[in-house]
Parts: sequence; structure tokens; C-alpha cells
Amino acid sequence: MNAPPAAGADSPRAPSRLEERLCLWGGGLLLLLVGVALRLHNLTTVLVGGHFYFVDADCYSRLSRVRMVLAEPGKAVRQQFFENWPEGVQSHATAPLDYLIAALERVLHWGWPRFGRLGALSESSLDLAGAMVSPLLGLGLGLFVWTWARGFRLQDGSRPFWWWVAPLLVAVSPPLVHASVFGRPDHQSLLVLLLAVGLAAEQRLLHRPALGWAWAGGLCFGLALWVSLYEPLVLLGGVLAAGACFWRKAWGNRARVHWVVALALPLWAGWWIDGLQLVLPGGASLELLQRWAGTIGELGHIEDLSVLSGWGSHLWVCAPFGLWLAARQREPGAWGWLLLLVLGTALSLWQLRWAPYWGLLLALSLPHALSRAGSSPAVALAFLLAFVPLGLEWTARLLPDAPTRARRHLDRSELINARLAAERMRSAEVEPFIAVWWLSPALAYWSGQPAVAGSGHEGIEGIVDSARFFLSTDPIVAREILSARRVRTVVASDSARAVENASRILGCEPPEGALAERLWQPEPSREWGLKGETNVVNFRLLRVLPEAGAGG
Repeated sequence: MNAPPAAGADSPRAPSRLEERLCLWGGGLLLLLVGVALRLHNLTTVLVGGHFYFVDADCYSRLSRVRMVLAEPGKAVRQQFFENWPEGVQSHATAPLDYLIAALERVLHWGWPRFGRLGALSESSLDLAGAMVSPLLGLGLGLFVWTWARGFRLQDGSRPFWWWVAPLLVAVSPPLVHASVFGRPDHQSLLVLLLAVGLAAEQRLLHRPALGWAWAGGLCFGLALWVSLYEPLVLLGGVLAAGACFWRKAWGNRARVHWVVALALPLWAGWWIDGLQLVLPGGASLELLQRWAGTIGELGHIEDLSVLSGWGSHLWVCAPFGLWLAARQREPGAWGWLLLLVLGTALSLWQLRWAPYWGLLLALSLPHALSRAGSSPAVALAFLLAFVPLGLEWTARLLPDAPTRARRHLDRSELINARLAAERMRSAEVEPFIAVWWLSPALAYWSGQPAVAGSGHEGIEGIVDSARFFLSTDPIVAREILSARRVRTVVASDSARAVENASRILGCEPPEGALAERLWQPEPSREWGLKGETNVVNFRLLRVLPEAGAGG
């Protein structure tokens, strides 16, 4: 008679510790690769013909600042004269990102290959550094959130099964991807990383008053405030409110003293180096500033809540209920994360520029929100269905319809032709120019000449003067603007768009025979004091005649 099989012989073998580690790190590597690939999805639209065409107008202003830093190492750029000429502006931009890009430029300058296909970019190390800095910061964000979420523990010491959803959302959320996308050297990518560390430190301090997390959280919040006194200040206010109402344990220990000291150090450094002065427009220009802001997409409102599902999946709907359940079960931190998530959602509905911070708050709150969700097939199916809107959003972005492709092609063609125009403007002499505000930063960066308009709210006077000039029907008014601004070159571009945008800024109806349209005549009449190029299609440069009084 055969012996009966040993008990448990047919039961599945439990995975070894090595197999668990391989699965863990393999999954983490896969998420990081997906995150990097999405942040490089626009590579062929940013890098065209060996030249870089950045995502936003502000990117060119940032690189103009970095160029000044590279020319004078140790310099803090407090005044920018390449926009709002001749007064310049005291920009809200600060030194940390300037020097981060400058340091990366030095590394690429010495370490980038000089031969082969990549060698063609070796002479564009500044543009290359500007294009790469945000994806590298995005990679750092993914690594940090993966590490933090992997160490996440509930009150009973267990790790929630769905902890890895936090790094997954960081990798694929469209607003977070846009914040650190290729070709966007914007302070938003740095802020999201700093605020992620600062917010994650609060969760750790709830469980154990570790000095390391206190210093990390304080330093990152302080650096974030140095970089910008807007979003970090609002979120810090939310953290203080959460601490006063729900996180008293994290605020009633000795580690918080270290946190305050760590917070104060970057603020002192920022005050000493950059001044940290909040520049606000005067009352006379406030209405004009509001009209101009209405022409900027990231300052618009969300009117359809389904947009949030495309940004963060349907989990944005489930997260508040999950946090409420976790709070009912006395899970420390749940009420505070609920408060921050509600704050972030309200701000994102108000202004689109808050979308990356909302995505970050949602991702960091998910370990708490999903702490009681099981691992059954039904829960897994619900999880997959929740991510369907986000998948559809990426499908629309990566495989756009014909009108979207046509619009993107026209936008890229405009920048390519703007670069050609800027090359014709290069000169050893200072020859200020006037152009539409959204192209002025790029033209200034490529030509090395200062612009009347810019893309920052601090230079609203130059933006308004540019709008008045292109909308002018009176030669005397136009020549007065040229004289006051000491303009040498007028850049004519798409007249229909220039008239429409200027009318919105000035709050008036488009006039008949606006100067933006006259600039394309074979030769503007002499009363305008302009003499233009011939045989041009997309951009036309017109010289200001000496008798127009624009010299000096």
C-alpha cells in the first residue's frame, strides 16, 4: 500500500524572500520606467532639427536668467532687463532653480558625448540642461514616493496592500507628468518634489518624532517657500491647520523644534540672496492684470468634474470616503489628509495651475484612503476600472485627433519661424524690440535683445504697452510708445491673433485698421516711422526710423 501524501504537499509554495524582493524592485523599476517614458513623450516636439523649443514662454525667461548666472557665477538675478524694457522687472523667480540648471549645464558641458548623433547637441548644453532638469526632478519624485510608500505603516504596524498605488499615480497622473515633462524648465517640478518630502515628513512625524524627518520636512518646506511664496505658503497653511486640528501628536514633541529651525534656514538664505520680496501690481493695473490672466490657460477654471477623473482616476472620488473610514477607525493622520485633499481639490477647481499639487496630495493620501481595501479579485477589478478615465486621457494626449495635431503643428511652426526671425535680430549693439507678449521671451532668449513685453505679471506695464501698440490706429500714440520704450525693432507676427489677444487685455472691441494688420503692408506709411523687411512670410522685422524718436 502506498503511503499517504504528506500534509500540505499539494499546497502552493510560499515565495522566498529573494523572490519577494525581485518582484518588489522589479515593479518599482517598471513604474519608474513608465514615469520617465511619459515625461519624454513630447521629445520629438521639443527637439526639432537639433534645436530646442520649450513648452511654455516662461521657460525661455528662466533660461535667460541661467545664462546670466553662467556669465557671472555667484550672481543672484534680482532684476530682469530682458523684459519690460527699459525698466525691467523684479521677477518672482529665485536662485535655487537657476543654479540647479546651471550646475546641470556644467555637468553636461563636460560630460556630454562630443561625437556621434548625440554629439550634435554638445554645443547646446544650456538648452539641453533646461530640457532635462524637470524630467530628472520627476524621476527623483518617483523614487522618493516609492521609498516613502513602501515604508508606510498603519497604526497596527502593518503595511496596506495598496501602498504602491501612490507611486503609480505619481508616475502616470497627467498634471504631475506635465509639471516635470521634457522641455519645461519651470519651478513647478522643483516645488512638487520639495512639497512631496515636506508632506511625507508630516505623516512620519505622526508615528515617531524622528529628527531626520523633522529636518527633511522643515528644509524642504523652507526651500519651497524660497522658490515660491504662493503654492507652498498655502499648503503650509493647510499643514498648520491640520496640525492644530488633527495632528497634535506630530506638533507636540521636541522634533518640531528642529523642524522650525530647519524651516527658518532656507528662508534666511532666500532673504539674504534673493530678497524674497512679494511683488504685487498697483491698483491702476489690477484690472488689466486680471484681463491678461484671463488669456492664460493655467489660470482658468475647471467646469467639468470629469476632468479630475482623467487626472487622477476615479480614486479622487473614493479617496475622501476612504479617509473618512480610516479616521473613524482612529487611524492617525486621516483627518489631516482629508482636509488637505479637500483644500487641493477646491484650489484646482479654481485655477488649473493647482492641478499638479492636487495630484500630489491625492497620491500621498492614498495609502491611508485605501488602507482598509482588501486584495480580493472584486477589489482588483474595481481598481482597474477606476483607472479607465486616466487611460483614456493619455490615449487622447498621445494619439490626438486631427484638429489637435494641426494646432500643435502650427504652434511648432510658429516657434521655428520665430527662431529664424530672432537670428536676424542678433547684434553686438543693444537693440530693444516690441512683439506680442507670448513670443517675447523666446525672441529675447534667441536674439539676446531685450523685449518690451514678457510673460511675467511683474511686467504687466510692458504687456499692456505691447497690446496698445499693436492695436493702435493713431501713428502718434504708436510712436510715443516706441520712443518711451526706446524700441529699435518691431516684430510683426500673426496679426489676427495679435489683435484678438490685445483686445481682450485692453477690454475693447478690435478696431478697424489696427497697426498689427498695417505692419504687413508692403511698406507702412512714413507717419508710423517704420521701414520693414521684404520677402518674408511668417515674421517681419521693421526698423524704427531715427526721426521716430525711438533711439537712445
